[in-house]
Amino acid sequence: MLELNIGGLGFQRPVLGAISTRVARGDRVCLLGPSGVGKTTLLNAIAGLDRDRRGTVARAAEPVRIGYLFQEHRLLPWRSLRQNLKIVGATDGEADRLLMAVGLAGYGHLLPDQVSLGMARRAALARAMAVKPDLLLLDEPFASLDPVRADDLKRLILELLAQHPRMGLVCVTHDARDAAELATRLWYLNGEPARLQWDAPVAAGDDVGQILEALRTPERVG
Repeated sequence: MLELNIGGLGFQRPVLGAISTRVARGDRVCLLGPSGVGKTTLLNAIAGLDRDRRGTVARAAEPVRIGYLFQEHRLLPWRSLRQNLKIVGATDGEADRLLMAVGLAGYGHLLPDQVSLGMARRAALARAMAVKPDLLLLDEPFASLDPVRADDLKRLILELLAQHPRMGLVCVTHDARDAAELATRLWYLNGEPARLQWDAPVAAGDDVGQILEALRTPERVG
């Protein structure tokens, strides 16, 4: 579906080094690595948000629609939840169906600051789905949520993936449990500049926590 080739990405000092990988339809990739290593930069490169920086090539045989759930919900604060979905092309009916799908039926008339952080993030997920994405990008979607809200959102994402089996996913997370539940493939980003130290499928029965423990231990990585 999409091929990504990076020869070095950053300003005066590259954040990302050479990276060459691809995302196929139906891939569920969890992207992990140390804080500040460049995971969001890589996600932005996939989304085409760093076109002014050299060395990034994202190619697809056909147009790829991308839905992006940022770390902050980025809903327009002066627009209602329903209007935030309509801005990206949803009809009234589609907006209401998507809000219902994320558990927000009856809340579409409210502004983002009139709902909780968890509800706003669910509305932002509905907005990402409103573009009918071929590839869904999630940047730490469970951050700042209490465990119950995080589990609810994770369950919702799994339901959406089941309903759209050909939709690809790249999800940034720090939690091995998230990767174990969501991923069919792992990326591990590390180094200066950062490169993919690990890019491999996750098979049934694989111990994701053990894989990540090895990757996070320098003497065992080398």
